[in-house]
Amino acid sequence: MPTIAEVARHAEVSSENVLRFLNGEAVSVAVAERIQMAISALGEPAWAGRPLGARPENPARDLAERLSRAAEELEMQLPEGIGSVLYEAVRVEVRPVTEHMARMQSLIEELAAALARVGSGMDHERHERLQDLALVTDLIVTGWRTVDRRLARVERALERQSDAERARPDWTIRRITVGPSRRDR
Repeated sequence: MPTIAEVARHAEVSSENVLRFLNGEAVSVAVAERIQMAISALGEPAWAGRPLGARPENPARDLAERLSRAAEELEMQLPEGIGSVLYEAVRVEVRPVTEHMARMQSLIEELAAALARVGSGMDHERHERLQDLALVTDLIVTGWRTVDRRLARVERALERQSDAERARPDWTIRRITVGPSRRDR
């Protein structure tokens, strides 16, 4: 019995189109013909034993019936006493897995706590760096203001001197140099 995917590959259509066709939904005539030819060549796909295009009246009941039939078939195939062996095997295998899961949970909680500490430490360090940056900025601004005030004083002194020279053109400016005199040479 082919699968729906095999029928779709043989018909060169999508699995979705095959499912639509099997459920009796609308597909194009060309697609329906290709799917029908693939089913004729390969056989009807395993589709819950329903005839082509048939829909179950109650899908939930249909599913429950199919599961029940599958469980009955499985029970008939299993030897007597397999249930207790299976139960013991599951119990033996599940206990270590449960212990590992509990240990993993505690490790994850420890990791989350460590990440929270790292995050808060980073926030504190970032706050300190911002304070340092604010201090450096304040120092730079204060330094430039001091330079600006000194330059303003020098400019005012030069303006006063220039104003004094303009007011008395007959004044001569003498330069005094400090150093060895001509006589001492």
